[in-house]
Amino acid sequence: MVDDGTVDEDIRRAFPTDGSAPDPQAKLTCMRELHQHYMQFFTPPAQTLTLGDWRDTARISAIEKEWNSYEEARVLASNPELPANAEEFRDWFAEIADVNEYHDICDYLRNEATLLDIALMVLAEGKVESYFDDLMALAQVGASGDTKMTIARNYWDEMGNGKHVNMHTVMLDNTTQWMAENAIPSGFDLSILEIPEAYTNACGLLMYLLRRRYLLRGLGGLGLLEQTASARFAATVEGLKRLDVARPVYRYQDTHVGVDQDHSREWVDGVFLTTIKENPDTIPELAMGVLIRGNVAAEFFQVVRRDLFGRG
Repeated sequence: MVDDGTVDEDIRRAFPTDGSAPDPQAKLTCMRELHQHYMQFFTPPAQTLTLGDWRDTARISAIEKEWNSYEEARVLASNPELPANAEEFRDWFAEIADVNEYHDICDYLRNEATLLDIALMVLAEGKVESYFDDLMALAQVGASGDTKMTIARNYWDEMGNGKHVNMHTVMLDNTTQWMAENAIPSGFDLSILEIPEAYTNACGLLMYLLRRRYLLRGLGGLGLLEQTASARFAATVEGLKRLDVARPVYRYQDTHVGVDQDHSREWVDGVFLTTIKENPDTIPELAMGVLIRGNVAAEFFQVVRRDLFGRG
């Protein structure tokens, strides 16, 4: 983006406004830049001595703006009928979540997936899951009452209820390390994981939770992730059992089968409905977060099924 406000050509190609499909390479370039920018925010304390202020460049701002406009337009083009109040939101969200459980992916994981299939999916998803505890910490900033406590309970679960070995990021790291060392054939080209959909899947939650003006969208996206993840984790566990993989490898997924079901119920009551009852004007932004997350995640899993599964 130059000083006159025009948008770089690759950003235009990544997020077209004429209804055409994004250019995959242009989108990969933009989303990878955005992901790298957000990751600077999560630099470990011991490595921060040489960091300057976390500042946006004109290009980063342009990518965010055009991507947001692109995702908003996709949602609005579907002409969604939004709920009018808290109780309607509950039913509306349940219907949206059911559609976004990716039943075809779950069936494949349960009945057909090879160990390589599952390993590639786990590694691709790692871009969003590996810092989920930090996302929860960001989500609770500024909250109070039931909302604060709901997110706090979720966060404490992510932290293993105070036991390092039970921290969800620790368990996930164990899973991904095992998959990388035991399920990926020697010489396999992991550049196949460098896909725009993987970075978009991660950046959606990152942007909406790092940018306060989009916090409601972040809460909506987190709620949908919590609601839909347990079905996929359950299918992954069944698939790995079928493949005779030992439970310590999939302890992360196994733990989340029940935990995410509990979190999703609490999120609806403690975050969505509490927020809406306090201010009904929040409904459109919460809903936008849910619907954008649904579109982004659905695209991610479509590409996983098309391009990552069936390679061995």
